[in-house]
Amino acid sequence: MATSTILPVRPAPSQSSNLHTTGLNIAAPDDNYVLASWDRAIDLFNSKLTKDEKKKINLNNWHSASFDELLEAATAAKNDAELKRFRWTPTVRKIFLQINRYAVAGDIIAQYNTEYTSIAWGSFRFLLKFVVEEGTMAESLSAALDSLIPIVLRAQEYAVLFSSHSGSSTAGVFLTLQENLVHLYAEVLNFLVRATIFFSKRAYRRYMSAGFSPFDTRFKGILDRVSNLESNVGKDIALLNTEAEHRRQEYEDGVWLKPADFSANLDDLLQCHLPGTCGWFLHLDTYDNWRESSKKSSTPNLLWVQGKPGCGKSTLAAQIVNHAKSSTDDITCYVFCKSGEENKSDLKDILRNLTHQILCAAPRSNSSFNQIVRNARLGARTPHAQDMTQLWSLLQQMLGKEARVCCIIDGLDECSNTVEDQVSFINRLSALFHAAKATTRLAVISRLDKCEIRDPSLWMSIQIQSSDVQEDIENFVSTRLEGSLVLNQHTEKDRLLKRLVESSDGMILWAELMIKELEAGHWNVDGVLSHPPRGLEAVYAVIFRRLSTSATITEVQYVLQLLLVAARPLRLDELAMGLALLKGLRNHQDYTLRGNPDREGKDIIRRSSPLLTIMPDKTVQLAHASLKEFLLEREEGGRDVLDSASEKFCFKLTDLHSTVASCLITYLSLECFKLEGQEEGSQAISFIGSSLLEYSTLYLMTHSIQSPPSAELARKLVLLFDSASGWQWLQRLVEVHGTSFGHLQIMQSQLKSWSKSPYIDDKYQDILGGFLLILAQQRYEDSKVFPAEHKTRLAAMCALADCYVEHGIFYKGEELEIQVMEMRKRVLGADHPHTLTSMSNLTSTYRNQGRWTEAEELDVQVMEMRKRVLGAEHPDTLTSMSNLASTYWDQGRWTEAEELDVQVMEMRKRVLGAEHPNTLTSMSNLASTYMNQGRWTEAEELNVQVMEMRKRVLGAEHPHTLASMHNLASTYENQGRWTEAEELNVQVMEIRKRVLGVEHPDTLISMSNLAYTYKLQDRHDAAVELMKTVVDLRIKNIGATHPDTLDSVDYLNEWSHT
Repeated sequence: MATSTILPVRPAPSQSSNLHTTGLNIAAPDDNYVLASWDRAIDLFNSKLTKDEKKKINLNNWHSASFDELLEAATAAKNDAELKRFRWTPTVRKIFLQINRYAVAGDIIAQYNTEYTSIAWGSFRFLLKFVVEEGTMAESLSAALDSLIPIVLRAQEYAVLFSSHSGSSTAGVFLTLQENLVHLYAEVLNFLVRATIFFSKRAYRRYMSAGFSPFDTRFKGILDRVSNLESNVGKDIALLNTEAEHRRQEYEDGVWLKPADFSANLDDLLQCHLPGTCGWFLHLDTYDNWRESSKKSSTPNLLWVQGKPGCGKSTLAAQIVNHAKSSTDDITCYVFCKSGEENKSDLKDILRNLTHQILCAAPRSNSSFNQIVRNARLGARTPHAQDMTQLWSLLQQMLGKEARVCCIIDGLDECSNTVEDQVSFINRLSALFHAAKATTRLAVISRLDKCEIRDPSLWMSIQIQSSDVQEDIENFVSTRLEGSLVLNQHTEKDRLLKRLVESSDGMILWAELMIKELEAGHWNVDGVLSHPPRGLEAVYAVIFRRLSTSATITEVQYVLQLLLVAARPLRLDELAMGLALLKGLRNHQDYTLRGNPDREGKDIIRRSSPLLTIMPDKTVQLAHASLKEFLLEREEGGRDVLDSASEKFCFKLTDLHSTVASCLITYLSLECFKLEGQEEGSQAISFIGSSLLEYSTLYLMTHSIQSPPSAELARKLVLLFDSASGWQWLQRLVEVHGTSFGHLQIMQSQLKSWSKSPYIDDKYQDILGGFLLILAQQRYEDSKVFPAEHKTRLAAMCALADCYVEHGIFYKGEELEIQVMEMRKRVLGADHPHTLTSMSNLTSTYRNQGRWTEAEELDVQVMEMRKRVLGAEHPDTLTSMSNLASTYWDQGRWTEAEELDVQVMEMRKRVLGAEHPNTLTSMSNLASTYMNQGRWTEAEELNVQVMEMRKRVLGAEHPHTLASMHNLASTYENQGRWTEAEELNVQVMEIRKRVLGVEHPDTLISMSNLAYTYKLQDRHDAAVELMKTVVDLRIKNIGATHPDTLDSVDYLNEWSHT
């Protein structure tokens, strides 16, 4: 269910304001953008005041009050006037009102008989006007004050929502909106101030004022202008809303692709590049031919660069990227794969990032790129792009456009996938780029040998030999020795230069490590000249033997553990905090008072030298990916260089995740984080920028679910979830880092799977499996310190209601949803978008409980209000119509459901296009309605259209395509066309087996459907055998008491006895 966050008027400042007749202090809300509009409105209002009025209205200290206070002052003055008002008896007032009906007739009579009636009638007429107008004025002003509140609320909300549009393509509309808002606020101020002044007058002056200048003359004109301005604002918003929706969709498309930022990797490599190096590569004929491949049909557009670890492949990759970006107009996409780093270490990440970079670099005028990704995202209905088939389809469609694209992939061998998967990936990628040769180029830099590729002839290749980089290494070593305070004046400098270059075996990294060791005094020059270590592994082994005897070995081990499994590079301060926690820190303030993260972090790097490197952005990285392999992938007896000393640095990956997960739980459980955000307006320290907080928040689950299941870690997680720190963690995930509810559910599912171990208590398993519900309950309880209508409490109620409904606890979810709906109606108004969202959520809950009448009543209300407020073709309105059709459908009211389904389908075709996922869903819904009416021909026609379009747009293996095939098979079955139904059911089952696996729930549904088809064809043995397989697999995976299992068992028993 969708929920929305309310943007309320900011609360008034705590100091009191002196709001009375002779000194009104007028202020604006605190929001900077809204503040500017109110500031201009006050100037505009002030410019229209007369000298007399300016004496009564003080605008000098307007910062001391808010709109809320001004409204409160006007209301208080009105109430006070009501108390002091002369009370006419009901009978007298009734008589006066009756007489007033004939006032015009009295005026005419007096006009023709002035001698006797004019003075008496004039006096009585004046008294009559006092009595009638003063009462009418008070009632009208009261109603007007009430009507202004939602107007200003909406205006302020619009101002905040659209404050980012000043640089958009709709900047002109935005400027018009600004002007309309300023004039709207000025008229509201005008009304409130004059109403306050009117009510603050003495009774007789108020009567006189009402008599001489009634409501219509004095106030109605202001309210009419407010109404007109509000209407103009609404029109501006309608135009801006289209742009806002476009931007939101673009943002969600990007988030769905889950991209990484490789710009820092590129900048670091370019900064570390030594002038004069890499030139040999950029001047190779093979490289030049690859760059010009699009102009020569016989020249391959694929380049394979292979070299050993440490030879400078990543530096070369950065040079290729830089050269491509500076010398062509092509869209240049690049990926630097990094072992263990989130979004950079999987083959899926490569596809996601290439697609995202093409999307971002494509011209804004070409909306087809966005539409391709949007169709895929809406069709997938997952928080992030996960399906490899869909990702391949996306990249293929992107490359099929007219834009010229150059892609560079570095470090393919650092992906966590198997070598076989990497080779298969390259085979498919090469076929994709070869098919789009006219507009694409691809370069892959890796340790993998090209001979493993299926069709090497498609590739040009460059094998980096030691001799190729000899000159670069000599240049590098010479520069380093010249700049070294220790080695520059050494008598053997020239011999050392020669020896290092000769022994490097084409590895710049080897030379770098040796120079650092020499500078630190860990090696002497004579030893290097006589017996230098051979290869990177030998250097690593020597370094670890030295570190194993150091007094700081424990700290070095801790630091390596953190860096080896970090989901992203850790900063110096994060590393220092992590080390402090592993050493026993339990109080953040202690570290804040005594610790110095930068100094301590640099001390750690110095003690671990030369294994760690500080990057320009102050992140810390291992010297090379080969070091990670050395530490993690060793097997007993696997390498001759291992000894008992270096074995102290042999780590098991899953154990490291467990260590880091415990460390992060400890950090998140620190006392200071339990108080975070508890009291509004408090002066407590903001912990958003605290060392390690961002990392702990984002990656706690990542490390937990990759740890070996253990009762101790489960206990720590349960204690965290059952504390204030737990929901603070969840709140940061959602509100600060934008984690979607769908992604939270995936995390919950992963944690539930992790906890299914005989080593973890059943009680812990239940809590971990429902951790979202536990945290939502805790958050709601803690939010009760706020007033009932406070945004924090409403947000907590919405989150808890969502969790209750997701867990099937409908009555509790319903109770909270009703409360939220009523409060939003009272605060925001019945037709506010957030109120309508609350009503829609409640409708969904009713529908889940089978309470069709109540669901229908609310569905109709939401649909009608959205039609009136948003328009008949707005996406939210169409969703409301579709929801109402579903309610009719569930009640068997097919005619009414059909009528709405047809309307929604036709409007979505017109607004979104025939192939949009939402349009296809509408077509599928209508087909289901036809099926329930027994209109098989019409249902079949629609099902065929949906299936074919989904195959074309989403791919043959997409879940929605398979669902369409199943629907069509059902249509065939109902017409007795068993052969065609069987053919489709077999296709769906085989695809799901291949894509999802034999034991996946959807695969088992397909097998069950096929078994039912066999039974309808009287193929008894085949039906029983297949259903028996379904029963066995369901008992194994979801248990014997699951409803799906019980249904399968019932069918099997029935068929076995016939």
